[in-house]
Amino acid sequence: MIEIWVPEAMVVLFLALPLFRPFVKILWPLDGLVWLPLIALGIAIGIFPAYGFRPECLPILVFAFVYNFANLSSLVSSIVSRPDDSFRDRGLLSTVCAFVLLGAAAVPLFAFPSRVYEKPEGEVESVKELTVSNRMVNIIGMPYRNYSLRIYGPVQKNRPLIFLVPPEAGSAASVDMVCSELYKKNFTVVTYFYEDIYSFRKQPVFPVKLLRYWRIYRRAAALASVNEQGKALENERRTDIEFLLTQLPALLDDTGKGKLPPLLLAGYNAGGSVLAYMAGERDFISQYNNVLGIIAIECRLWSSYLPESSAVPAVPVGGGVILRQWANIESRLINLLPQRVSRSGPLPGAGISFRGLPVLYLVSGRALDPKGQKPYQAVFDSMRSGLGRVAIAAIQGAGPLDYQDFSFTHPIYSFLLPGQKGAEKSKDPIGDTAGIIGNFASYLLEQTEDAEETGVNIPPRYPISGSLYVESKGLPGFRL
Repeated sequence: MIEIWVPEAMVVLFLALPLFRPFVKILWPLDGLVWLPLIALGIAIGIFPAYGFRPECLPILVFAFVYNFANLSSLVSSIVSRPDDSFRDRGLLSTVCAFVLLGAAAVPLFAFPSRVYEKPEGEVESVKELTVSNRMVNIIGMPYRNYSLRIYGPVQKNRPLIFLVPPEAGSAASVDMVCSELYKKNFTVVTYFYEDIYSFRKQPVFPVKLLRYWRIYRRAAALASVNEQGKALENERRTDIEFLLTQLPALLDDTGKGKLPPLLLAGYNAGGSVLAYMAGERDFISQYNNVLGIIAIECRLWSSYLPESSAVPAVPVGGGVILRQWANIESRLINLLPQRVSRSGPLPGAGISFRGLPVLYLVSGRALDPKGQKPYQAVFDSMRSGLGRVAIAAIQGAGPLDYQDFSFTHPIYSFLLPGQKGAEKSKDPIGDTAGIIGNFASYLLEQTEDAEETGVNIPPRYPISGSLYVESKGLPGFRL
């Protein structure tokens, strides 16, 4: 996305030239300069549909709006062909202030550029797309959707398969580099997206939707109304997963024997929460006996939270009318407050008496700070109080969005949402994310007794460059 620098530079230049006009005599006769700020505004607006939501462009967009509002009289004069030399009366102080504001608005454009990513030769040909519709499937409450599956690499019996449920914010477009990196590590990867305005090709992360997701991730472990929205996301992902897993054998050119290569299921956010619960469901395990395990990335397990009951003030025995009325008023005031939730619901694998699938929770470094652990409380509870085979891993310098492509495509997110305080950031966040996913799959394959007998090639382990925290239970010899 290096080409985005061209429109960004044009916006800054077109906004700066009219500011120079009072001090450069050669620019005085050029009345057409008054139109440059309007052109700059149009270019700034066009960046968003062309490149998706770019938060680093918001300051320059706001500056362009204000500049054009202040420049309105000059535009009107130009339209009616009336000479306008008001620019000569502009004071030095106001011009300096305008330059300072322009510089401040332009700094994010060049401080957080998209990092260049060139795919190796032949990698583009290794990715293919398939479309499948659920219109013929009668699932109550499931909306009609056309799913596009992106398949990275060939589907072979000796090549492990990873089915990756994309994050809500960014969808498959935000994990393209992670999938490509896994492909280079000798895995075949399948991910998907819906064919709507949030499709892979448009690559948008619209601000309204982004803010909604951010509110859910921030408050779904505290407020009941937001928690319901989080549970709705989990239910939506469950219907996607259940439908697509039934379609994989046919879509991936299965030989007809009804068995795919060894399969690792990985999911971001709500998809990861759903997969964590599925890991302890007997019917799911028996239906998909080729599944090696689960990786839940930055999930919060909102289904494990239940609404708290409101504390109703007790009326004193023998109390008079005034006390009863006061208790009634208190009760109404309490009901006006947002209802909260507590971590009191069922956790993944709770109460199971059989061998569930192993689960690796991959969380951000923020979860390692005492003040940042509350949103991850259910994940740590699942690890420390459950009976299953569970592990938690975190790159200490990774923020909540650093396990997606955003660390390369939208580095400002990494700046605004850092990992553990004081921890050094990974020099290769994409490679580290793919390394953790691939190393977990390799570990599970190593533990599979018939892996060598079936001819499955176990991919080698890859080193993690970031500072890694790992905690595990029920996984002998586990390491990443």
